[in-house]
Amino acid sequence: MRLIIQACLICTIAAPALAADEAARHKATDFATRAATANMFELKAAEIEVAKGAAEDAKQFATDMLKDHGRAGPTLADAARKDGVELPSALDDEHQKKLDALQQSNRENFDQAYLSTQVTAHEEAVALFTDYSQNGPDGALKRASQKILPDLRMHLTRIQGLTSK
Repeated sequence: MRLIIQACLICTIAAPALAADEAARHKATDFATRAATANMFELKAAEIEVAKGAAEDAKQFATDMLKDHGRAGPTLADAARKDGVELPSALDDEHQKKLDALQQSNRENFDQAYLSTQVTAHEEAVALFTDYSQNGPDGALKRASQKILPDLRMHLTRIQGLTSK
């Protein structure tokens, strides 16, 4: 009987800690999935712009996105591995549909379509990374979010300038 009471006491004490760990793991997995998907989308959209775009400023932005997001991807992957989180290997349906729509944009509106996707994508990414860098559980993903966030903010400022012309 005493053993049962001790076991119940241990479970009662340990349950909140296990729940907190599970919540932190869920937050890390959600962030990593969304961040990796956003990064893949940025890279694929930039590849399309470089291949099909006509406006030099949009193409230069896309070239820079390939370089910057090309560095961010491995940083995220390494952090996710260290925190024990698996990243998606493909885009979700929502982002794939956006890429398909971009791919099908007519020549006259193509660069503007690309730039428009980038405003939204970078607004969402800055919000995601800001939240996680401030409120995410401590670990490699949080440090990676803090490292990547300044570049995302710079991208957002730059893309807002390009679209306001």
